[in-house]
Amino acid sequence: MNTDSGFSLSAMVIAQVAIAMAVMTVPVLAPQIAADIEIEASQVGLYSATVFVGAIVFTSVAGSVIARHGSIRTTQIAMVLGAAGLLLALGGWLPALLIGAFAAGMGYGVATPAASHLLARTISRENRGFVFSLKQTGVPIGGFLLGITVPGIADAHGWPWGIAAVVTVLLIVAVGLQTARRRFDTDRDPSRPIRPGETLAAIRMVARDSRLRPLALASFVYAMMQLSLFTFYVVVLVERGGLDPVAAGATFSIMHIGGIIGRPFLGWISDRILPARPLLSLIGFLIFGCGLALAALDESWPRALLWAVSLGAGIVAAGWNGVYIGEIARIMPGPDVARATGGVSAFTFLGVAIGPAIFSAIVGFSGSYVAGFLTVGGVALIPALILLRSPPEIVQADILDREETET
Repeated sequence: MNTDSGFSLSAMVIAQVAIAMAVMTVPVLAPQIAADIEIEASQVGLYSATVFVGAIVFTSVAGSVIARHGSIRTTQIAMVLGAAGLLLALGGWLPALLIGAFAAGMGYGVATPAASHLLARTISRENRGFVFSLKQTGVPIGGFLLGITVPGIADAHGWPWGIAAVVTVLLIVAVGLQTARRRFDTDRDPSRPIRPGETLAAIRMVARDSRLRPLALASFVYAMMQLSLFTFYVVVLVERGGLDPVAAGATFSIMHIGGIIGRPFLGWISDRILPARPLLSLIGFLIFGCGLALAALDESWPRALLWAVSLGAGIVAAGWNGVYIGEIARIMPGPDVARATGGVSAFTFLGVAIGPAIFSAIVGFSGSYVAGFLTVGGVALIPALILLRSPPEIVQADILDREETET
């Protein structure tokens, strides 16, 4: 990996950590915020849904923003949007919280296309799966760092200081990225217009391209499972696994460790052993297996088995993100990478936004978490089967890429 590759990867991982912290801060501090401003904690829960509405809107216009301003400047914009969204939360007023959630979501939505645009230019083709997956580890790392720092700050000094700490991190990252702007934002076009219609254009691009449609469907369905699992796992561990809340929280952290391990591991597999599409298909079948395993979870499970399943579920349910992003960068021409990534990511964020709600509705209707896990796990078979039938041009491109890598 050359100097440009290492520098760009480091910058994008740090930015991903920071923006992930931005969108998770208010939900993590929800109990303190709700108690202080005298609202129900469930109302603060609207924050996450609003975040991903903002992400869906802005990730789709990312292509033109990046073309006009460059990937580094766009990442700086993402940091500032995240900071502004959190600052709005300091007012302790629910409408301001939701406006801030939308702003932070806009920053989150544009960060991934900006990183894809930059890394597609600086990373060699044979390492893209691993590198794009390594970049995506910024999300669980951000969640981990947030969990071990911000609640303690909020407990000692009040929740506004917890938010202020994350705002400080975001602004430091934004300023620090300025050193890389001249180096990497050399392909920008200041005359490029930014139009609201970019959102629909990016989604239409995905809908019309037979190479992108299966990736969009897979990311939508797999994201539903990922967020449903992350949202309800602690409750399931307590109610069905018989764990106390502390033990359930520790087991939940093992699942996040699985995500941190799984993202670069699956990216390496896509580069060296199994191409991205068949690997994503395999992941769909493994998600179905996770659904079956979690549906069978009960108090009789030994602790070692529970930890092993949690780790495996984290690897599978949270490790696929970088694989599909790297595949988009592989199949799309350089100028189209950001727009295509934004269009596919819109479907990913939609799955994130509605997955827990659908899971909750299934559980409420059936009265059982078993039905929820079986349903979202079973739906993963649809993209898994579709991805097995790759278009001939994709198969041929895979063969050529492998031959180029070997030579």
